[in-house]
Amino acid sequence: MTTDFKLTPHADYLHVALAPGYEIRPAGAAELMKSVSDVCARQGQRRVLIEGTVAARRMATMDSFSVGTLAGSMLAGVSLACCFYGYKPDDKWQFFKDVAQNRGVRVEFFGERDAALRWLGVGPPPPV
Repeated sequence: MTTDFKLTPHADYLHVALAPGYEIRPAGAAELMKSVSDVCARQGQRRVLIEGTVAARRMATMDSFSVGTLAGSMLAGVSLACCFYGYKPDDKWQFFKDVAQNRGVRVEFFGERDAALRWLGVGPPPPV
């Protein structure tokens, strides 16, 4: 299991690619938020796509609160589209989302990249 990720700035959003075998843990999630905040501040990005397959999550409810609070303190005004393949959001994800949104960070979870990019306002329009 790993907490590695790669950040790639694009013209209109920041792409965060989670490494294969990514495991969500409090320290790794905090590191990800700090790295995203640094790049967003330097590049002037307000939209972020976090994409990958989550192998496991080792976070208690209070960890979700802490990471949501951290996101709010570092990423206010930023939109985070979390595209996690094969992983369904649960109560802890909803709690993280609520905590972050109450602190000024838009957060949504997706299972498809195109839907996440559309939500961010940078993807192709939906087919008619």
